[in-house]
Amino acid sequence: MLTVILQQGINGVIVGSLYVLVALGLTLIYGVLVQINFAHADIVTLGAFTAYFATHLFSGNYFAGIAAALVVGGVLGWLVNAVIFAPLRERGSELLPLIATIGVSITLQNAMLVLLGPIPYAFDTPYSNNVIRFSGIFLTVQSVLIIVMSTFAIGMLYAFMKFTFLGKALRAVSQDRETAALMGINPNQLIMLTFVIASALAGISGAMLGPVLVLTPFAGTTVIVKAFAIVIIGGFGNVEGTIIAGLIVGLIESYTTQFLDPGLIDIVVFALLLLTLAVRPTGLIAEKREENV
Repeated sequence: MLTVILQQGINGVIVGSLYVLVALGLTLIYGVLVQINFAHADIVTLGAFTAYFATHLFSGNYFAGIAAALVVGGVLGWLVNAVIFAPLRERGSELLPLIATIGVSITLQNAMLVLLGPIPYAFDTPYSNNVIRFSGIFLTVQSVLIIVMSTFAIGMLYAFMKFTFLGKALRAVSQDRETAALMGINPNQLIMLTFVIASALAGISGAMLGPVLVLTPFAGTTVIVKAFAIVIIGGFGNVEGTIIAGLIVGLIESYTTQFLDPGLIDIVVFALLLLTLAVRPTGLIAEKREENV
């Protein structure tokens, strides 16, 4: 029984790490702009396809696929913000950029559907079938990579936000954009940086999710609803809360699958969401605005 508990705990951390990677981009954008990005799921999907094709292009080099997904995600984030979101924000409307994210989502989905077709792609990396066995616990090398890459990305983001000048400037913009501008900080450049980082994270998460999911143009939508739930449970715009909530949801899914019924996973997760909204509407970690990013 102990082996089963440990195995499911590890499985939960793997799943939770993937959720955290997806949710962090949403958290970043909301923390700085107080805006929900509905196109995030499709950038995740694009990252998965980019990693798939780049891995094959570079003779099975999965790390080249991850790097390509990061670059494509970041460039797409810069492009979409520069061409669509930034001009709409200048009009002073909070609703227009939100609606625009829906339009970008639909555009990306249909573009991928036309170019790639609806037939699922099988994304097997060189590490998908390599199994590590230790005291009755089984792990694929791919699972280990997911944990390592997720931990690295989360650690780098946390260090960037907490200890670098640009990270502190981003936090200042999230607190008070006008005051930050008076201090010599360019809010527009930092908002652009936020979109680039969030979209790069989406690209990396797509590269990690691709070998796990059935890869279709709608693959990202299978995880984005859970990612939104995690952002709410952890606390909107709160990086630490998102990490904790993502791991909790991953563990809940794993143990529910083992000890209850896989069909109950969504019920349990969204019951937790409703409970959080009822008991602690601000999320697990509710902090002052200046500490949220």
